[in-house]
Amino acid sequence: MVRYLDPEDHPELGEERAPRSSPGERLARARERNAALSGTEAVEAAREVALRKLDARACSRAELVAAMVGRGFRTEIAEEVVARLEAVGLVDDQAYADALVRSRFAATGASGRALRDMLSRKGLGADVIERAVAQIDHDDEEARADDLVARRRRSLRGVSRQTAYRRLASMLARKGYSPSVASAAVSRALASWESEERAQEEQWDTP
Repeated sequence: MVRYLDPEDHPELGEERAPRSSPGERLARARERNAALSGTEAVEAAREVALRKLDARACSRAELVAAMVGRGFRTEIAEEVVARLEAVGLVDDQAYADALVRSRFAATGASGRALRDMLSRKGLGADVIERAVAQIDHDDEEARADDLVARRRRSLRGVSRQTAYRRLASMLARKGYSPSVASAAVSRALASWESEERAQEEQWDTP
């Protein structure tokens, strides 16, 4: 494992301590050093960068390559490191995409287009994205859309039906639901709420 000891942080190395530089300056020096490495030294140093990234969170292949290249390593070195990590199961784009979809859908209700956009920003391929998003079927989407709409009921008390429809449909659209799923969920909710309100009014009117 290649580790760098910066004289700024390790004055015991015997060099006169210079004024502490900025993070940007230290990164620039690290990039220069990494770009000058070759062979086994370059692979080991790049691997350390990748493993530190994976220690913080799961990453896609593209994210790891970008992290290593951003630290000054050549693209071919970064690709070699990622290939080795894939071979031992530390990097798996499909498993990563599948887990992200399940997590975001459960936590925020994101679906469809929103999930595709999120996975695309992670550098994942189209085939990987489609397989991951396919985990969520139409019934799952409908149930989650109904739940998201129900949670907004209190904030819509006193507004017109048209305004409520617009706000709810827009909310679902931002979360990636198709117009047909959003429209059906909002219509179901508004019809149910109106029915409940009429029943309550009739109950109060009964002598």
